[in-house]
Amino acid sequence: MRKLKTADIPAFCRAIKRIGIKEEIRKVAEEANSLGDVWNVGFDLIWKLFDLATEKAGEAELYGFLAGPLEMTPEKVADMDISDFIAAVKQLAEENNLSAFFKLAQASMK
Repeated sequence: MRKLKTADIPAFCRAIKRIGIKEEIRKVAEEANSLGDVWNVGFDLIWKLFDLATEKAGEAELYGFLAGPLEMTPEKVADMDISDFIAAVKQLAEENNLSAFFKLAQASMK
């Protein structure tokens, strides 16, 4: 797994716009002052993201975005064991400044 990179911001923005969760991301970005804040609302945000991503197009966008940081193909992300996927998402959250990432993404979507 790699850390999030600058190029992940536009990729994330495109995926978020196509999935339709832009407003929820904006809310988290505006309200979060720390990683703890992001994590506290993270469950609801992740749940909403997965709810929207249950549509085929949204699902493909989610796998496509996560393929970058997880350093695998979207197909391999889709085929991950659920416990491995959860561990990878937790690791991604712990090793990155998600508050800053969401703020930059939110600013890029204006």
